[in-house]
Amino acid sequence: MNTQVRTVRPQGTLARFGYRLLENPVTRALASPLTVDDYLAQFNPLWSVREVRGCVTRVVRETADATTLHIKPNGHWQGHQAGQHLVLGVEIDGIRHSRCFSISSAPAAEGISVTVKRNGDGLVSNYLVDKVRAGDVLFLSQAQGEFLLPADEQPLLMISGGSGITPVMAMLRQLAAQGSSRSVVFVHYSNSYADTIFHTEMRALAERHDWLTLYFVIGQGEPTGADRSGLFSIEQLQSMVPDIEQRTALLCGPPPLMARVNDAFAECGWPRPAQEQFQVKLARVAGEGQVQFLNSGLEASGGEAANLLELAEAQGLNPPAGCRMGICYSCKCHVQEGEVRDLRNGEVRTVRDEEIQLCVHAAAGAVQLSL
Repeated sequence: MNTQVRTVRPQGTLARFGYRLLENPVTRALASPLTVDDYLAQFNPLWSVREVRGCVTRVVRETADATTLHIKPNGHWQGHQAGQHLVLGVEIDGIRHSRCFSISSAPAAEGISVTVKRNGDGLVSNYLVDKVRAGDVLFLSQAQGEFLLPADEQPLLMISGGSGITPVMAMLRQLAAQGSSRSVVFVHYSNSYADTIFHTEMRALAERHDWLTLYFVIGQGEPTGADRSGLFSIEQLQSMVPDIEQRTALLCGPPPLMARVNDAFAECGWPRPAQEQFQVKLARVAGEGQVQFLNSGLEASGGEAANLLELAEAQGLNPPAGCRMGICYSCKCHVQEGEVRDLRNGEVRTVRDEEIQLCVHAAAGAVQLSL
């Protein structure tokens, strides 16, 4: 990696004709077993027929375990709205791995930025924080997600925790760039000031803009100024935001914090906050029946893995995959026929000639997959 690259956008009639030619089935057949993109990458790692790729232009260490990657996408990038996320892919030891990350930059910014925090033994997050450098090429999906700034001008209450600050930070950066005067109270929960992503920038934003009221709630150390300490409680939140019922709430953070906030709002009879949450609770149910991988001629017991994606990988197959929790749809696969269990709700259904997400389905009987 660390190859110096430049963004190239196909322009003019000749360039568009060239890209149509590269998408031709005959051209794809001639490139097999490689892809057209594999050959284009030999000339420039950012070149591709359709795939969004981005060059890392700058790496900024935010905390001891969090890093912001500033990325310049190629010409296939269609832009984003503040609060949205993308599926980011990186090649590790020759294998591409993908995960969902929120975009932390405002839409009007040059390029995009993604802020990543180390995640225990998380392969992708830890690699992005520790190994990626300027010049490296990453693989991107288009921006997606409905966690967006409300279109009206109602006052806002933004609540975030840990790395959940990233999509909310994009919203604040957008409001600041637009010269907004919309009233915002931002309450962020973290272990300590040292662990708080964007701590310095947030302080500076609050000092520059009267419309922004900022509170940090820390678990360790002594809070300063109007900040607080401890875990979330509705009593503490009401003391910081006495007009909470007049504000539209947005929420993003680790599942325990989000659960406490949602429960508290429900008990008070307030509308559920708009929220972004990548974690999806999946049942751990042993698969049943045999799974046939039609294209490869393999067969396996459905009980050998937690879901169909893991079962395919256990047989040495490498289907596309992204978030592994039913959000990004990267692992959709055609089912010729079979009985599957949706691990999000336990529902069993018969599928014929349909595409399903492998990561959130397990075999509930015999299944025939086009893999």
